[in-house]
Amino acid sequence: MRTGLPAVILIEMDDVTLDLYRRELSKAFEVLTFTQIDGVLEALADRDVRAVVIEPEVDSGAGWELIRSLRAPFPGRSVPVIVCSTREPRRTEADGEVAKYLTKPVLPKTLLEKILEVTKNGK
Repeated sequence: MRTGLPAVILIEMDDVTLDLYRRELSKAFEVLTFTQIDGVLEALADRDVRAVVIEPEVDSGAGWELIRSLRAPFPGRSVPVIVCSTREPRRTEADGEVAKYLTKPVLPKTLLEKILEVTKNGK
C-alpha cells in the first residue's frame, strides 16, 4: 500500500523486532518490510526510498553482500544504509556503504531519530 510518504526499507529476521520498528518508523515513513533480501532491489527501483535499515545477518549473512551491491544498479543515487545488528561493529568492505552502525538492542524511537538524521529529515 502506497501512503504518499517517502519510504524506508526495513530488513529484519525477527518478527517482533520487525513489528516494533515498523510501528515507530511508520510515523514518518512508508515502511517496506523484508525478512530476507529477496525483493529489496526491486523495491528500491520502484519506490522513493530514503534509507535502508538492515540486520546484515539475514539469509545467513547475505545482508553484507546486499549492502555492497546497493549502489551498482542505481548509479548516482545515494540511499543511506543503517546497520542494526546484534553483532558488534566489524570492519568489512561494506563499511564505506554504511551511514550508521547500531548495536541491538536499539529502541524504535532511537532508530527513527537516526534515520531522520541520515536523511536530513530531522531538521
